[in-house]
Amino acid sequence: MPPPIPDEMPTVASKPHRSLWEAALVGHREALVLLASRTAPSVYAWLRANGSMPAEAVARTEHFFGRLLSSEPPDPNEEDVERLQEFLQRRLSAYVAAGLPDADEKGLEARPVFDRAQAERRFLRETQRDPDDVFTRRWALGALELTVETLREEFTNDGKAALVPYLQQFLSFSGGEERYAEVAEKTSTSISALHVAVFRYRQRYREILRRLVGDTVRREDEVDSELTKLLVSAS
Repeated sequence: MPPPIPDEMPTVASKPHRSLWEAALVGHREALVLLASRTAPSVYAWLRANGSMPAEAVARTEHFFGRLLSSEPPDPNEEDVERLQEFLQRRLSAYVAAGLPDADEKGLEARPVFDRAQAERRFLRETQRDPDDVFTRRWALGALELTVETLREEFTNDGKAALVPYLQQFLSFSGGEERYAEVAEKTSTSISALHVAVFRYRQRYREILRRLVGDTVRREDEVDSELTKLLVSAS
């Protein structure tokens, strides 16, 4: 089950925040816990590419986030915190430079929940081995994967589970009516209903992905550039 995408932005002292990262920076621990679970596979991949074995990478990923969750929020006056991805990469480099502290350190807050086996399988598919390159690619692909998983759940809940395996192919906007006719026949769906489903799928894909990317930056005017960078990294 993917980390959930909240229906509403978190609030601190009754003030809504534009993104999860903005909320985390002012002390909203629930927002930071959710971001940790979403980004833990990228941290795991970075540690694996940096030389950690699978069990070590799991322990160090949990310890890294345990320390982050147990400390005070970063001070924007002392540290660049505009983009969560860059912030985590800098913190990871400092973590390793400090000599990879004892991953069994006590007194830390709850560690992030993520699928360790899946994280390892996806790391092994990477052809790049530079830690920062691996991190960036896993970050991008993770956002796309979560977008698709969220869409699959939405369509399944709406009783359109049979369409889900076919809708992904329509994201490319390629092909013509023959593709619609073929899928409509396979799924016992009218062509007009399939057109509506594809339109909604594309629209929700854009909305969900933009929201996921927006959750990792502080300001709205950074979302487009971050989204562009993500799509390039995933290609």
